[in-house]
Amino acid sequence: MKAVRLTGPRSLAYADVPEPVPSPGEALVRVKAAGVCFTDVEMFRGTQPYFAMGLAHYPLTLGHEWSGEVAAVGAGVEDFRPGDRVTGDVSLGCARCRFCLAGQYNLCVVKQEVGLCRGKDGAFAEYLTMPARHLYRLPDALSYEEGAGVEPAATCVKGIHKAGLRAGDAVLVAGDGTIGLLGVQAARAAGAGLVIATGTDERKLALSRQLGADRVVDVRREKAAEAAREATGGYGVDLAIECSGRIPALRDCIQAARMGGTICVLGVYEKAFPDFPAAEIVVRDLTLVGSVASPNAFVETLRFMEQGRIRVAPLVTHTLPLAEAARAFELMEDPASGRIKILLQP
Repeated sequence: MKAVRLTGPRSLAYADVPEPVPSPGEALVRVKAAGVCFTDVEMFRGTQPYFAMGLAHYPLTLGHEWSGEVAAVGAGVEDFRPGDRVTGDVSLGCARCRFCLAGQYNLCVVKQEVGLCRGKDGAFAEYLTMPARHLYRLPDALSYEEGAGVEPAATCVKGIHKAGLRAGDAVLVAGDGTIGLLGVQAARAAGAGLVIATGTDERKLALSRQLGADRVVDVRREKAAEAAREATGGYGVDLAIECSGRIPALRDCIQAARMGGTICVLGVYEKAFPDFPAAEIVVRDLTLVGSVASPNAFVETLRFMEQGRIRVAPLVTHTLPLAEAARAFELMEDPASGRIKILLQP
């Protein structure tokens, strides 16, 4: 089969590799669509922390946002059969450690991450294998292209639940990339009463408004914290969600939160936060929540998507054949490309 292999920093090979065979408890999935995430870009650059931690090694097939069709199943798989339309988790736990037994398989001490760490090849290929316990059926109403967006949407849904969003809360979503645009929709779907979206791209901010934001803030022209207080009678937002991985955006979230409010961090930072305002966190009684991956959020996310409350299709700006994966990474690194979500199709 064909696969896109990451063979070194900034080195991709569109190559023939053996078709994987499902082990007991696994399904072989024929990939129909795979999304290119900025984490894939960090892997491509060689800057993703998994390399320094010794958890990622070359060569590796990237791709953790995907959908496909079950082609075959291994021994003991009873819940899926060939022809089923599916998507799946990025975090694959051992199902035995204390974290897995508590449902926190994203924290499993020996977890694999699809297309990212501990040698688990991903979906930039014609086929991949997945443990059946980590698969979810796609509703008939969702296309394969939409199915490839379930994982990033589920990341937002999981983070919002961990942060404790309550019906009617005022929410600020920082970042106008894929996660920010999905975060706006997830917050609204989860019951937010007011959603403020911030960013730096006029086109994406306009899309944020179309997807459910009540107020958009171009942080090149306005201060996010001032806009948050203005929209909430001077208090600030109940929950601020940082989706960009940019330190100024995290600072905005801290300043925009009300006394006793919560900041949920979904972005990953390549640099340390200089002059972190620890005293402000304490004095203003703020709660700072980190959230990684998307465990236990797929079922609810799929329901939101089936109901049209989270829409992925408006985010897809480019669809390329798998053979043009190198072009996809060029577009991801070009700020002028206009890309939001890029899909690869084998």
